[in-house]
Amino acid sequence: MTKLRDQVVVVAGATGRLGQAVARQVLAGGGRVAAAVRKPWQVAKVQEALGRERVLVGLVAAQDTEAAAGFAKGAKDALGPVTAFVGAAGAYAPRTIGSEPGGDLAEQLEANLLANATLARALLSQLRRARRGGLLFVGAGPSSLRTGSVAFAAAKQALHGYVEALALDLAGSGVTVAAALPDADRPLAADAIERLAAALLARLDRSERGGALFPLLG
Repeated sequence: MTKLRDQVVVVAGATGRLGQAVARQVLAGGGRVAAAVRKPWQVAKVQEALGRERVLVGLVAAQDTEAAAGFAKGAKDALGPVTAFVGAAGAYAPRTIGSEPGGDLAEQLEANLLANATLARALLSQLRRARRGGLLFVGAGPSSLRTGSVAFAAAKQALHGYVEALALDLAGSGVTVAAALPDADRPLAADAIERLAAALLARLDRSERGGALFPLLG
């Protein structure tokens, strides 16, 4: 997947710094990007950031399986068969247990797990039929887990478990599954985000080697 020309990559979380860096690098390498966002106002923002050439931007709420299926079909129709998915959707919240707002756990699960898993599920039929492709998610390493809230850590750990179970389910299908675990105890600088995005894309075609979860140092 380091050869990005003509690849069609679906990106969840393209409103964030990492997801947007992944999308830019795919485009710079000659690939095509289908970027899914969760809120209506984000469509124009991401379209402006990425441009319109070889780009599709669509609205998919975290639990909207119908919209996810439509987006997966739309990506194939507009850009060609999907070859990879990068699940970089997420939210970070350094909050203290007991003083966090009500509903924090549900919000963290929606942003870090469901926004990615709903899209991945919608893409599975395409990838299984092609017997190739990669599903790569962005988890969190130990330092990142310690600096966030309990809800954030629980949501990321839930994502890790989902990825490990999905990797077992898809073993032998030709579709690889993995979660990168970037580890940092502070927000990453812009150049570190670009390096992390490049490392993520480099791992897409090697995710069956070394287990479903692999560390990436920030």
